[in-house]
Amino acid sequence: MNLCIAQADIETGRITEPAEVHETSAGRSDRWAVVLLNDDHHSVDYVVWALLKTVPDLIEIDASLIMLEAHNTGKGVVTVCGREQAEQYQRALRALQLGCEIEPGW
Repeated sequence: MNLCIAQADIETGRITEPAEVHETSAGRSDRWAVVLLNDDHHSVDYVVWALLKTVPDLIEIDASLIMLEAHNTGKGVVTVCGREQAEQYQRALRALQLGCEIEPGW
C-alpha cells in the first residue's frame, strides 16, 4: 500500500512537498495472533488455568489480564507467534473447550 504524506521543514514547521511511504509486511508473514474468545460457560479460574497450561511463557497476572480483555471486549490476544505454534495453541485451547481463533498479519 502506498501512502502519500507531506514532508515538513522542521525549522519552519511548513509543509514542503509530498512524499511516498511504502507500507510492507516484510518480516511479518509468519506472525499470527492467538485470540481467546469470551467464555460465558467456564469460571474465571478455569480460563486462567487453561491459558497457563496451554502457553508456558504466560504468568498468572498476564493470563488474568487476557481473560479480562476477552470478557470485556469479546476477544483477548493471548500471544503472537508463528503459524504452526499458533495452530498448536488453538488446538490446545479448543481441547479445553475454550473459544479461540488465530489471525494472520501481526
